[in-house]
Amino acid sequence: MYLRQFSFRENAGKKIEWLIDQVSLGEINLVVGKNASGKTRTLNALTDLVGMLLGKGTSAGGPVTYRVLFRNGDNEMRYELEYDLDTVHLERMYVNDELVLDRGDEGKGRIKYEATPGSIFLDFGIPHEQLACYAKRDRLQHPFIERLHDWAINMRRFDFSGELGKNQYALKSSFEEKELDLGVTRNSLVPIVSVATSRYDAFKELVLKDMREIDYELEDFGIIHFSEPFSKSSEDRYAVYVTETGLEKQVTQRDISQGMFRAFSVLVQINYYILCGREGLVIIDDIGEGLDFKRATQLVQLLIEKAAQSSIQLIMSTNDSFIMNAVDIKNWAVLQREGNKISLFNYENSREIFEEFKYTGLNNFDFYASEFFKSGFRDADLEDEKDGEPEE
Repeated sequence: MYLRQFSFRENAGKKIEWLIDQVSLGEINLVVGKNASGKTRTLNALTDLVGMLLGKGTSAGGPVTYRVLFRNGDNEMRYELEYDLDTVHLERMYVNDELVLDRGDEGKGRIKYEATPGSIFLDFGIPHEQLACYAKRDRLQHPFIERLHDWAINMRRFDFSGELGKNQYALKSSFEEKELDLGVTRNSLVPIVSVATSRYDAFKELVLKDMREIDYELEDFGIIHFSEPFSKSSEDRYAVYVTETGLEKQVTQRDISQGMFRAFSVLVQINYYILCGREGLVIIDDIGEGLDFKRATQLVQLLIEKAAQSSIQLIMSTNDSFIMNAVDIKNWAVLQREGNKISLFNYENSREIFEEFKYTGLNNFDFYASEFFKSGFRDADLEDEKDGEPEE
């Protein structure tokens, strides 16, 4: 199920109001924009929605409104939510144009029952602070809710400027799949490496191949007992290590460069995600941070290829000109902030302008830096008209 469009409003009518207006998305998206243009704020709004759908509440500081549109095969699903101070005021879901969930204040609402043929709707009453899309989950009776839940539970977010598990260790070296918490991408990599290596014969070679694609010549990686010199801790701890081609030394995660470890962490987790047959949204904020420009662009291209060959909807954010020049603008999503409002321009909602840019002879970064994405040649035409006007 793919996220096609969403709108988000926080603190409506107040001086601190924030609006993300009808952001449309493709299957592969490179979100670009100036610092403070709202890239991370937009991704946080999506992450927050996922947390709410999983029953984890919200970090929003005031009332929030979501309008979300999904594509599920040949069908569309729309979800609407209004939430304030631990109270759900409105929650609706449509499958195509049919209203299948309608809930208002005090937790009262109606929901379509699909366990038997026919259009049967049931009344319900749930706690006012709980989302019906969490409290009324039932794969047999309300399968449309389960599809939304599956989308939420399959979302992965990587903050590439963070540590992504570099300083996280494990207290044992062997794990079972049920022990993994894959929704948190900053945890220790030891459990994932343990499970993925034992479950999938192809896992290790896939990761090594990907690392070589971005010019890290690794020969092996795995799990090693870890101890720090002069540490007073008596606990056993385990870390991941890598071995570079031509070197016998196993380098533990503590001594791996930050940029290399970030790339390694993302590729370990993405490869496991794909091998498990997961389908859904993968968000990578500040992609390439800490890598040299060559490796950063190679990593972005590699992730795009992986997404195109799987069922991943990929959203990456950057303001790096080298990365922008390496990615086809058809995969761009340009954020424009005006005051408290964020708008997005991409191939889907501005196709004519994106196509026009091919005739300029400029590089991709100029498409962004010149703000060509806003109105294409029309700005140039207006300037020409002004230049041709006689002086008074």
